[in-house]
Amino acid sequence: MGNAWVAGRDEYGLFHNPALAATSSMPVGVTLAQYGDRAFAFATASGATVGSVNIGWGVHAAHFSVSPTRAYPYRITDLVGRDDADVSSLVGVLAANMTKKGIRWGVGAKYAHDMAPSPVSGSVRHARVLADVGATRPLFTGTLGLAVQNLGTPYTRSTATGTQSVSVPAQVALGWTASKSWGEFDYGFATQVLARRHGFVAPGGGVDVGYSWIEGYAVNARVGARRPDTKDERPVSLGAALNADRLNVEYALGFVAGNQQIHRVTLRWR
Repeated sequence: MGNAWVAGRDEYGLFHNPALAATSSMPVGVTLAQYGDRAFAFATASGATVGSVNIGWGVHAAHFSVSPTRAYPYRITDLVGRDDADVSSLVGVLAANMTKKGIRWGVGAKYAHDMAPSPVSGSVRHARVLADVGATRPLFTGTLGLAVQNLGTPYTRSTATGTQSVSVPAQVALGWTASKSWGEFDYGFATQVLARRHGFVAPGGGVDVGYSWIEGYAVNARVGARRPDTKDERPVSLGAALNADRLNVEYALGFVAGNQQIHRVTLRWR
């Protein structure tokens, strides 16, 4: 869906907007991803409702390898490489939100941790606690979402020539999602505009078409496009989903330079 999730509707929404922290009616989602041949990622998210407050949590971890001399921070093409130095990355999110005067307000804390190779000390640990704020509200027949993410201070790392200051990727995103039904078909739409410091602006969006022939069973096809972070990423992604009673399986396919692909599979049991 073009990574347009600032106004999304599943349990992974809290990674993009704390106002989307999952309610107790949402399942636990588990996602496995493969980048090239030697890089893997895992994500899970869920939540609960306590009184008038929704509390959500999520974890995303990745492991890949790079050259020990590769410049940090890394690009997506580094995820599909084959080198000798291992890298591990972890993000943990805890978010809460509540609705007041028709607007759902959310705040979140994010722990970001990288263990990366260093030409000076062999490996170096980077860790920061970051803050997110966001809001959603109904608009027309859909949902409008706004989020400001990754608020925090830069950190430094040792290099062969001194120290390097690395800024956290603070960003703001505004988006709108909606869904429609027409007989046995369902249609979903997602749009978003994201802006980061230093002037990077990335629009994105996607369409989801679902067909249900009997209650509880459905298949979906998805396509999304966005402005990628680097020229090594391809702007278009594809996806599909199958819902069979309480089981939901989703698949997403992304593309990287060099004919490399990114595969993601999400499983849910409702």
